[in-house]
Amino acid sequence: MEPVDIVLTKDTFEVLASETRLTILKTLNERRMTITELADNLGLAKSTIHHHLQKLTGAGFVAAGDDGHAWVYYALTPEGRALLQPHGSARIRIILTAGLASLAGGVCALAAFLTAPVREGPVFPGPKGGGGLPVPEGAPVELLVAGVALAAVGGALMTYAYVRWRNTRAAGYFPADEKSA
Repeated sequence: MEPVDIVLTKDTFEVLASETRLTILKTLNERRMTITELADNLGLAKSTIHHHLQKLTGAGFVAAGDDGHAWVYYALTPEGRALLQPHGSARIRIILTAGLASLAGGVCALAAFLTAPVREGPVFPGPKGGGGLPVPEGAPVELLVAGVALAAVGGALMTYAYVRWRNTRAAGYFPADEKSA
């Protein structure tokens, strides 16, 4: 979903000037609801909620979704969501990109650790003389630690981005919207 630009006009400001309409927008940001659910949550009459929803729908911030049942659910449009969460999808993309980069760095560090050649270096005599058998020298252990840490951080960031994306999609999902899209 691309960022949505909101054109602010005199009519838009009039719609947003009501504390009740702002509260309705914030409530619908959690999930889609019917007029009855909104009235119960906000402690207002259904007729009052209906009046405010007409204004919000006319301004393009709320849409009514009819999923074939007896109830009409209201949810935020992309414009309505952009009012409350400006460019929310950009945050998800940034988190996902950082997670992918971290995961890739972790995989590269682990690959470097696992494919490093094992060299045998001589053991030089200590101050009291003597010598010893050659000691194999492998890849630095720091590569293993960095690889595991980066991979873990990358996995955590990608999981967080997915959960945010899924919650964002679930909050404004209308089955009827897919048919019209």
